[in-house]
Parts: sequence; C-alpha cells; structure tokens
Amino acid sequence: MTVPMTAEGGIKFGFRPRSSNWTSLRLLNISRVVVAAILFSQSFLPDSPLLQIRDIQLYAWTSFAYLLLALVFTVASWIERRNYQTQVSLQIYSDILAIVLLMHACGGVSSGLGMLLLIPIAISALLSRESLALVFAALGTVALLTEYIYAINFTDYRGNSTQVGLLGIILFITAIVTQTLTRRIRRGEEQIQKHKLDAANLAALNAEILQKMDAGVLALDSEDRVRHINDTARQLLHRRLSHDLNALQPPFPLSDVLPALQKALERWRVDPNTPKCLLPSTTGGIDLQASFHPLSSTAHQGTLIFLEDVSSLKQQMQQAKLMSLGQLTANIAHEIRNPLGAISHAAELLAENRDLPPTELRLSEIIHQHSQRINHIIEDIMQISRGQMASPETVDLRQWLPQFLDNLCIGTDICRQRFLIEWPDGDTRLDFDRGHLERILANLCQNALNHGANEEGEPEPVTLRVRRPEPGQLCIDVIDRGPGLAEGQGDKIFEPFYTTRHQGSGLGLYIVAQLAELNNARVSAANNADRGAQFTLCTHQTRP
Repeated sequence: MTVPMTAEGGIKFGFRPRSSNWTSLRLLNISRVVVAAILFSQSFLPDSPLLQIRDIQLYAWTSFAYLLLALVFTVASWIERRNYQTQVSLQIYSDILAIVLLMHACGGVSSGLGMLLLIPIAISALLSRESLALVFAALGTVALLTEYIYAINFTDYRGNSTQVGLLGIILFITAIVTQTLTRRIRRGEEQIQKHKLDAANLAALNAEILQKMDAGVLALDSEDRVRHINDTARQLLHRRLSHDLNALQPPFPLSDVLPALQKALERWRVDPNTPKCLLPSTTGGIDLQASFHPLSSTAHQGTLIFLEDVSSLKQQMQQAKLMSLGQLTANIAHEIRNPLGAISHAAELLAENRDLPPTELRLSEIIHQHSQRINHIIEDIMQISRGQMASPETVDLRQWLPQFLDNLCIGTDICRQRFLIEWPDGDTRLDFDRGHLERILANLCQNALNHGANEEGEPEPVTLRVRRPEPGQLCIDVIDRGPGLAEGQGDKIFEPFYTTRHQGSGLGLYIVAQLAELNNARVSAANNADRGAQFTLCTHQTRP
C-alpha cells in the first residue's frame, strides 16, 4: 500500500501548513518562552507562595532546560520554514515532559501544574493534524500515571489517584472538544476559500468576457468619470480620436476624452426613452453608436455605456444599395441603350444629309447631344452599381500623386502645369483603395478644371494640398480659383443628379462621396477665403 507523503517527508493526512500556521506557531513559542521564564524564576525563590517546590534541584534544571528549548524552538520557527509538523510534535513532546517533571518536583498532581498540560493538548488540535491531538492526550495521561506510580513507590510524598484520573479525562475532553471545533473552523475556512475562489473565477470570467466583447464598454461613476474601459472601447476611441488611450488609466473624466459622448449622455438623462445615439465622425474617423444603461446598486451608482462601430454596417448597407442599383441599372441599360443607340445613330445619319436646311441640322445635333448625355448618365449609374468593397493598401502620395496627374493629362488637352502640389512635413502614406482613390481625385480634379476659370474665362491653376491636421489624419485638398460655391450649394452638391452644368449628369460628386464612404473617409466642400472652392478628402489613419 502506498502512503501519500508531504514535501517534508511526513505522512499526508489532508493538513497543509499555511503562513498563518507558522505565525500561530511563533506566537506559541513566544508565550512558551514567557511561561518558561516565569517557571525558571521560581527556582530562585524556593519559599515562593506560588509553588511549593520539594525538589529544588530537579525543578531548577528542568525549568532551565525548558527555557532553553523554548528559545531554540522560537529561533527555529523564524529561521526554518520547513518540517512544520516535526517542529510542532517536538514542541508538544517537550511541553508534556517538562510540565510532568516540574509537577513532580512540586509535589505531584496536587501542585496544580498539571493543568498546564491542557495548553499543548489544545494547541496540538489547532496546529497539527486532528488525529495527533488524541495521541498527545494519551501521552499526557500516561505521563501523569507514570509520575503517580513513581511518586507512591520511590518518594515520601503521595499523589491523589482521583486527581490523576480526572486530569487525564480532562485532557481527552480538551482534545476531543478542540478537535471538533478545529474541524468546524477548518471546514468553514474551506468553504470561505471555495467561495473566494468561485468569486475570483467569476470575476476573471466576467473580465475576460468584458475584454473580448465586440462592443466597447465604459463604466462611469456618479461623477461621469470612466472607472473601467475594455480593450474594444480603447481601440474604437483610438481609431476615432487618433491618439493612444493606453497611457490613460481610469479614473478619468469622460468629457476629456470624448465631449460628444458626454453631451449624448446628458441628452439621454433628459430623455431616457432614447437610449441609443449615433456619433458620426466629421474627420474621417469611424461612426459610433452609443447606448446607455443606468447602474444602480448599494456599491455603485453610475452609467454603463456600450459603443459599437457602425461604419462597417454602413458599408454593408451601401453594398446592398449598390447591388440593388446594379440590378436596376442592368435592366435600364438593356431596355434604354438599344433604342437610345438607334436614336443617336439615326441623328448621325440625318446629319449626313447635305440637303437638310440648317435648322434641321441643328435639331439633329441637339438629338445627338442629348442622346450622349443620357448615355453618360446610364454609364455613371452603372459605375456606381459596380462599386465593390474597398481593398485598402498603403499608398505613398509623394510617389503616387505626381504619376496620377501625369496619367490624367495624357491624351487630353489638359496642361500638366495647371496642377500645383503642396506637401506637408513627415509621412504622406495612407491606407486606401488605389482604384477608388484614382476615381475620386479624377472627378475632383476634372470638376476643378471645369469651374476653375477666372472672370475673364481664362484657366487658373488647380492646387492639390496634402496636409495632416492632426496625428492619425490625412487630408487632400483640391483647390480651384473659380467663382466658388453659391450660398446653400455645399449641402446639395453631393446629392445625386444635382448639377450646375447643362452637360453634366450630376453623378460625379455623388460617386466621389460614395467611394469615400467605402474607405471610411469623408468629402466636404467649402469656399476659400479669397476666391474659388475647396474640396477636401479627409481620411482617418491608424498608422502613427
């Protein structure tokens, strides 16, 4: 049969010493030193009323040895952190032997020193294995009987057998009662430790779930300070605010990080029936949707905020819209393009007739022009419908933008010198779909060329300015020197089919806005301070 062993080499009975047991053992040793010192001091006072010492030599040497052992045990418990059970057993053996010898030197069990045996018996039940308490009680009883037999046979003073028997019974009762209480205490401690472990595991599980949630979570206290923020919320706010939040440790005021969210929280408190709030980005960052939930308990009064990135949802909705538009435009192209081509071809054939008067030739030109315009509108709609999800890649504008302008001017009457480029200091890279970026800038540049003439009708240069208004954000401005935007036109210019040119389809800038949204970017238009209009493509970047 295999007996389980402890690390110290002792038999394992389900008892493991803890730091609190070592502390209790040290306190016991200190109290033993005090008791031993008091007992040893009595050897210098043989006529003391406390004890009636009959064998002063035995008493003196025993009390002195007991004091030395107590000091040794005290030092050992502070220095040696192993062999716990061995130290406890040796100390109990020493206590029983020393107390019985001192009791014998003072006249036997009638001296009253035998009651000191209750202390090591009780301590053995508290600090050692439960079964050893009864073993030590039996040893104490045997020691008392041995002393009684020796006293009645070899000394002139006699003991009382009844007192010996009662003291032996008391030792066993003490061991049993202390053992029972100790068992209950240990069982209670086990339950407490189990509950602590369950609570710690539950807290760790909740923290892990909170950290792994797809939604960002912020816990606010009653003063609107962020007490807890999970990793998802840090990432969402980092992408929106373009600065690192890892160095910002709770608690910190919500208004310092996201004032717009603070205002939304205040509006929710006024009207709790609208728990969700959309926080659109005006700088090319992500759009957030915030939902608020009150926290009310005896331990915490505050608000729980959930943040969700709705930019991807908007992209999915945009794709669904484009797919529906694609199906519609495919039918339109099939049903309209064939008769439109026939009309255009008939107008061309009619224009070839040299016998037609000039008025009819002019009518054929109008038919041909408007047929071409309708065809351009259909092509623009189909271009939108064929829009695919963006495939971002790193584009270095310092290399890409001059090549783009060169390609734009090839095969056209556009002069390359009409374009000026202004560069910022530092990095000019951005993550963008290369094809989408080319179509956006081509539309914006063509729009600037169409509207970039001065009052005399002479063409003016177009400036492309790359800038970083704040860390993590990159903007491209397309600036012309034309008459600028009319009042109220900036709100309508990106709407579909809105145009100020007779030949335009009104879909160019609408396509620009749609492609920008697919890349989590924004396009805006405004007038310059002196003259002309400025179209700005602003994108949020996660790169430093």
